[in-house]
Amino acid sequence: MFTKTFAKTRIMLAALLVSLCAQAEVELPEEFHAAEPKMQLYLAYAEFKMAHYEVAREMWLHITGKGNGEAAFNLGILYEQGMGVEKDLLVARDYYLHAAEKGSRAGAYQVGLMHMNHPELVNAETATHWLTIAALDGDEDAADMLKSINMGGAAEDSPMLKVRQLIAKGEVDQARELLIEMAEATPPNYEAVTRLAWLYETGLGVEQDIDRAGELFKVAAEGGNAEAQYALSVMYETGVGQPMDKAQSRHWLQLSADQNYQPALEKRGDNPAENP
Repeated sequence: MFTKTFAKTRIMLAALLVSLCAQAEVELPEEFHAAEPKMQLYLAYAEFKMAHYEVAREMWLHITGKGNGEAAFNLGILYEQGMGVEKDLLVARDYYLHAAEKGSRAGAYQVGLMHMNHPELVNAETATHWLTIAALDGDEDAADMLKSINMGGAAEDSPMLKVRQLIAKGEVDQARELLIEMAEATPPNYEAVTRLAWLYETGLGVEQDIDRAGELFKVAAEGGNAEAQYALSVMYETGVGQPMDKAQSRHWLQLSADQNYQPALEKRGDNPAENP
C-alpha cells in the first residue's frame, strides 16, 4: 500500500543526502571521524546543545551504521524547527521517515504526527500506519494518538500529547502555557518541566536562554526524569548551561542509564542500541 510512495521518498532522500554532503563546509575534528557511531552521536549532541547547529548537522550527516537512524531523526528536528538551516517540513518529514525505516520508534511517531497535524501533509492513512508502528514498539503517545483518531477527536485526557500536537501545529505559545501549568502543579509534572527546558534551550517559541534551560533540566533531573538527567549530564560535561564538572556529569549519566534511557546507555557504552 505504501511501497511506491516510500520508495519514491527514499530515492529523493538519498539524492538529498548526497547533495548535502557535497555542500559540506564544516571541517570535522579527527576525534569525530575516529569515534564509533555511538560516540559520534554523543559528540554531535554536545555540539547541538552548545547551539553549534551547523557542526552538529555535519556530524549527523556523516554518521553511518547503527547510528544512522538516530542521526536522521536529529536532522529532522533541525529542518522542522529551522535550527541552523532553512525550515523545511518536507525535508524534515523525509529525515524522520528515513529514521523510522531504520527502526526508530521516535521517527515513526514523528512521521505519524506530521501527517496528522501539518496541513500540507495531512494524510490519515499514512499517519495511522506510522503511529501504529510506533505504538506497537511501545510508544504510549502514539497509542493515545491512535485512540484519539478512532474516537474522532483530540486526546483530551493526555496533556503531554496535547502539547506535542500544539507544537506540531506551530502553536507554541499555547503549548508553553500548558507546559507551565503542568510544571507548576503540585506535584510538578517533570516531563513538562523537561519539555519547557528544551523550549528555552532551542529558542522554540521563546527567547533562547541556556541558563534557564539548565535550571529547568536540573529541577526535572532531581525529580527523576531520565531525559533531563541525561541532558544535565551533557551540560556538566560541556560547561554549557551548568559549570563544567566531570564528576557531576558522570553522576547524572549514571542515574539516567539506571532508568534505561537509551542515549545514556549508549554513552556509557554498556548497552548500545541495536538498529538495522
